[in-house]
Amino acid sequence: MNTIDGKDKNGLLPRKKSPRDARIDVLRGLALIMIFIDHVPGNFFSNYTIRMFGFSDAAEGFVLIAGVSAGLAYSRGYYRGRYGETTAKIFQRMKTIYGVHILSSLAGIVVVLLAAAFFPLTDYVGSLGITKVVTAPYETLSGLFLLTYQIAYFNILPLYLILFLFLPTLMWLGTRSLMLMLAVSAGIFVLGRVVPLHMFNWPQGGGWYFNPFCWQLLFAIGLAGGMSAKRGERWIPFSPALFLVSLAIVLFAGYWQFIVRDAFPWPDDTPRFIADQRKDMLALLRLVNVLALAYVLTSIPAFPALARSAIMRPIDILGRASLATFATGSVIAMMLQTLRAVVDTSLLEDSALLLAGLTAQYWVARWSLERRQRLRAQRRRRVIAFVPAPLGHDEMAAQASLKRNSM
Repeated sequence: MNTIDGKDKNGLLPRKKSPRDARIDVLRGLALIMIFIDHVPGNFFSNYTIRMFGFSDAAEGFVLIAGVSAGLAYSRGYYRGRYGETTAKIFQRMKTIYGVHILSSLAGIVVVLLAAAFFPLTDYVGSLGITKVVTAPYETLSGLFLLTYQIAYFNILPLYLILFLFLPTLMWLGTRSLMLMLAVSAGIFVLGRVVPLHMFNWPQGGGWYFNPFCWQLLFAIGLAGGMSAKRGERWIPFSPALFLVSLAIVLFAGYWQFIVRDAFPWPDDTPRFIADQRKDMLALLRLVNVLALAYVLTSIPAFPALARSAIMRPIDILGRASLATFATGSVIAMMLQTLRAVVDTSLLEDSALLLAGLTAQYWVARWSLERRQRLRAQRRRRVIAFVPAPLGHDEMAAQASLKRNSM
């Protein structure tokens, strides 16, 4: 590779791979823990997850981090012009996400229907959107495979698949100009909220729980940060003034959500585009809150060392194996909330159940990471096996002698 001042020939990418940023995995692990707790509604600990301390919740953080990770994982190929090879990797990842979504959704449906076969859970089954599996099984299962049917609490992975469809175009634009990429993304966001553009549900009707035309803006903002980090830069440099403004937003949002606990008092003539707090359409209040929180956390000097510390290692593992963690947590959360729909549980029992669920996710995440390492080692060994070993001195002399004799 031609290099200039330690970078590739276009001067954009560092020559060497940068070490993995532990902050990303730790923050993603924390988001997964809070999503898991929130997906068992009504438990004591769900009163103290991030959704109770701001206008946004763990889902926004998870999508923002997904954008950062995508920029770090795939932008190198786009910067070097390897569009086909990199896009193929993106689609391969989409295949994995799709398979995990289908299997985890089916597992969640089986858990609920098995419980409903023995206990009177009609209202509970209906609240999850699973009744149609019984009343219209062929349409519902077709919708599941088409992503137009989603049961409650299993909505994030379909969103991810659409975001990954946006990814090649966004990243191509980003290699030309990050501001161009964000301008296009913001335009799609406005159309998603004003028109509104939406993904439809079938056979139950309505729209997706997460509108991907709106949520792609948060993903694109994270992507811009990841692409900048891949170039060894910080997209938005540290500014004391911006840090103080961001901190004020975070503290005010925490105060309002946890203490006041009321809808934000927008003036009556405020446009609905600005004033609503809808999660499905990624309300501006939620967007500003999560971006301010991300800026504050990434600006704390001690945070990188804390993220690399031994105490954060289990959370780091959960975040590194995020897909396995999320899928496992989703199924376990469905089991726990179904159990709580059948019997009343105490604080001690909820604590034990949630801890057991998190422990299971940790061991699945470890297994997933170890399996990934084994597969990579096997691929490296296969590559090495196809590369001829260099000739020794005696072998080179023998070849030279054969050449002389053949003349």
